[in-house]
This record gives sequence, C-alpha cells and structure tokens, in this order.
Amino acid sequence: MLRLENISFSYQDQAVIRDVNAEIRQGTFQALIGPNGSGKTTLLRLMSRVLEPQRGRILLDGEPLGRMRASDIARKIAVISSEQYFEFPFLVSDVVAMGRYPHLARLQALSQKDLELVEDALRMTDLGPLRNRPISHLSSGERQRVFIARAIAQQPRVLMLDEPNAHLDVHHQKAVFDLLRTLHRDHGMTVIAVLHDLTTAAAFCEVVMLLHEGCVVRVGSPAEVITRDSIRETYGVEVEIFPSPVGGFPLVVFGPRA
Repeated sequence: MLRLENISFSYQDQAVIRDVNAEIRQGTFQALIGPNGSGKTTLLRLMSRVLEPQRGRILLDGEPLGRMRASDIARKIAVISSEQYFEFPFLVSDVVAMGRYPHLARLQALSQKDLELVEDALRMTDLGPLRNRPISHLSSGERQRVFIARAIAQQPRVLMLDEPNAHLDVHHQKAVFDLLRTLHRDHGMTVIAVLHDLTTAAAFCEVVMLLHEGCVVRVGSPAEVITRDSIRETYGVEVEIFPSPVGGFPLVVFGPRA
C-alpha cells in the first residue's frame, strides 16, 4: 500500500529523515517508535503529504503521492495529529460530519448516505449521548474519540495517528486502542501510530518500526524489535523486558537508578 523509496527530509540544515526505505502493507497495525527527535512525526507527515520529501518518493497503491490531488489522498488516508484545536465550539456531530467533506463537491450538502455514515461513526465510538455537545466542553479522551469518529466517517483505507494516547488516563488509553484494534481487525483498516509507550506498541501493534536519528534501524514484530539491546542502543537506557501475563507481548520495565 505505502512504499517509501530513499526518503530524506531536512528542516533548514538539520537532517531529520535520512534515506528511509520502507513498505507498509495494507491491513497492518503498525507503530512508529524511537527516541525524541528520531523523526517519527516527520515521517508520518511525509506519508500523509503534509510535508514533501526533498529526496526520494512515496508511493500509495503504486502511484506517487506527490502527483495525487489532496482530495484523492483524503479519500484514502485520514490523519489525527497529536494536537487539534477548534476555535469555534462545533457540536460533536458537526465535527464527525467533517469526515465526509473529501467525498463531496464544493458546496454540496450531505446526502442521506453521508448522514448514515456519520451516525455509524457516532455509534461505533459511543458518542451518541454527546452528539449535541460542543467539542470544547469535552475531556481529552472524549475529544480523541470524536477525532477517530471523524476519521471513520471519512472511510479511509489508512488511519495515521500521532501519539493517540497522549494526555489520556489508562481507562481512555485502553478504550482508544481497543477501538483502533476493532477498526483494524473488523474493518480492514491500515493503522499507523506514532507511539512513545513501548508496552502499548507491543500490546496492540503487529509491526513495529524503530527509528533512530532519522533512520529506520529495525522493523518487525514487537518481540523482534523491542529488545533490551535495541532500547539500549537507541534510547540509551537500560530496561528489563518480560512477557506480559495478559498476552505474552514484551512488557518494558524500568526503575530509578540504585
């Protein structure tokens, strides 16, 4: 689905992404992990064409992303950034309905089919009781569900998220990732998430891509990528890794220096 060929990108004179080659297959749940400044968010922005690579190219279904119209990309890729604000207090239902805009002509009204898709998205995310609440009145966890509902209404094949569990308590983190897993498993959506929590990445994602200093250093299953050696080499910290008692995935543990 997404193929990255020799991608490089710099902010002014600072190289952030260096000669990245990668392939993200359709229907996978993939995490992008790595230390702060390793290029995770920049890579996500390149894959969604918020940024253009300065060298190399990205292919979406075999077509160069840089040659595609923004509306065509939006029909295939939905993006949820780490920080989203609304200056106007839109109602929850209105924000979710914005997901249909890439499928409409200019000034075209929502059809009955569009409204049904909005209702489906509200139902999947348990937002029915909040549909008439201003988004500015919601908690962080509730807003995150609204953004995911908007993406569901958009009907993309790929959902990209930047730190979807940021600022969420453990209850809302689990709710968000259970929802993402449902979209992946039951609806065939490709999910790509930038994550800092390594245990969460191991618990929910099938494929993990580890970045360091703008380069992809490892790609594979959580058990293959999230190891003591890889964490020491990239994050510069000693951790212990145990099989989780609730699934066997790598459980990353660290504590204060003795």
